[in-house]
Amino acid sequence: MVGPAPGRQAVSDVQVPAATEGPERELERARRAQRTFERIRRRHFVRAPASYDRCDELVGRFCLDHDGDESWTPSPEPSEVTERRGWLVATLDTVATVAGSDRWLLGQRVKYRVEAGRAAETLPELETCAAEDPWCRALLGFALHALRRHAAAELAFDRALADMPPEDRCAWTDVGLLLAPRDRRTYRRLACGSPARRAFERGIWHLSDPLWLVPGRERRVEHFARLVRSELETDAASGYGLPWGDDLTELTTRYGWPAGWDVAWRRFPGVRTERSIQAHRPPDAQRLVVSGFSRSGGDDLEWELDPDEPRSAWYPPFGAIHEPPHQIAVFRRGERRLVVAAFQAPDALGGCTARSGLFLANSFEEIGRAEGNGTLPLRVVEPRPSGSGTIVGLETLCTDGSAAGRVRARLARTDKRLSDLLLLEPVDVLPGTLDAALAVARRRSTARSGEALGVYWEWYGGDASIDGLSVTLSLMRQDKSFLRKALEWTGLAGRNDEEAGIRWTEPGRPGAVARAVELRLPELAPGSYRLTLQIESAQAGAVTSRREIVIEP
Repeated sequence: MVGPAPGRQAVSDVQVPAATEGPERELERARRAQRTFERIRRRHFVRAPASYDRCDELVGRFCLDHDGDESWTPSPEPSEVTERRGWLVATLDTVATVAGSDRWLLGQRVKYRVEAGRAAETLPELETCAAEDPWCRALLGFALHALRRHAAAELAFDRALADMPPEDRCAWTDVGLLLAPRDRRTYRRLACGSPARRAFERGIWHLSDPLWLVPGRERRVEHFARLVRSELETDAASGYGLPWGDDLTELTTRYGWPAGWDVAWRRFPGVRTERSIQAHRPPDAQRLVVSGFSRSGGDDLEWELDPDEPRSAWYPPFGAIHEPPHQIAVFRRGERRLVVAAFQAPDALGGCTARSGLFLANSFEEIGRAEGNGTLPLRVVEPRPSGSGTIVGLETLCTDGSAAGRVRARLARTDKRLSDLLLLEPVDVLPGTLDAALAVARRRSTARSGEALGVYWEWYGGDASIDGLSVTLSLMRQDKSFLRKALEWTGLAGRNDEEAGIRWTEPGRPGAVARAVELRLPELAPGSYRLTLQIESAQAGAVTSRREIVIEP
């Protein structure tokens, strides 16, 4: 721990004087105290090794490294900084007895209590003034967000928005900074407050919600908390050591308040060096915000669920969200689709007691869900005939909220005559129904070379012709290198160790047919493979269904 600087009085010995001046002088005293605290904070930043900046994106005065330093972890706060913050809070409270309900002063009192882990202390005062002041409601949302009371925080922010002047409400609801530049231009051509723009924003927050299993839209709450933080820093000193500007507003909106700072020295040719403050976002911060889209027809937007460009980052309240090993398959039930999922908990959940959920949604709202405990298979039926933009979400969450897993994907268009393939564990008796197949479904889409596995599917095409159905089940490697493909094409390398298949004929019959076979994998090289089922009939022609499988060493 760092003690008091030489020649300075220990913080614990500093007495906060009683307020004796008028409001204006007391407010200036509060501002001086705030600037003093931030200087002390900066003085205790950890010294980082000399470095050359990597610049993936330039935002005003700042250079962004999107990958960050994976080895960086926040350092414990020095005791002098902690004690000085307590002194600052006491000073601000003393000034408030004279200056009253000054907007800046109230905001700083809330901000530094939140930083100190004392957000609950702010609630009584904020709940009282929130009845009449939108700024108090926004600060209340900020404090509730810090306490992880996200549903209550969202309600407070919505109440603040409802009473804001229209121009302020437009600024607060603007999501343009979270979008890729091309999509931002499209968005900002929509009139603020128009139905089209509100629908756009609704889609952003629905699809960016980290877990549909948990009530509330935590990422939207995080966004508003970041806007409050920017407001609080606009006319105040900060760890950045620079005047607040549009660039810092953008960085805070996109990446949140830094998890920590350090000081580095950039070296230039010759003897010149330059002191640089580096801000770090939390380790394992994730994107979790859709930021690009395409038009699928008409006014419908088809959002990219996993965009390449990292427009923003966030460390959710459940910790980093991991993808669980899983398989999802679609079957037909009349004109509707039945979606099933078999999965296992990610290693990060560590065997905790977990809840799970399987969800269907469109770009604006949830349209179906099934919930369960642990990793039991789940199923959910589309409430209406299938559309082109349906999204499936598979989620699992420790009941104590400590870790989570999630998969989201757009359901692909499939031929109505053939289901997806569902992988099964090896069994003595192959299942003849979907219920029986789900009881032995594999909880992952991986296998080992030489292993036996089952494959279940349903055929809805029917065929009463005398020739019946020609069925082919094949496995082919997908991740071959260019050199390997060239050697195969020239005949210098064989393909037998990377392909396998069987073919047979089944009698045709009307109506739906359920089938399962056992497939013993040959000795295959590790890698990504595609399992393909093709059914040919005189009536239906050729129809295929595919599933990706990873062969592990």
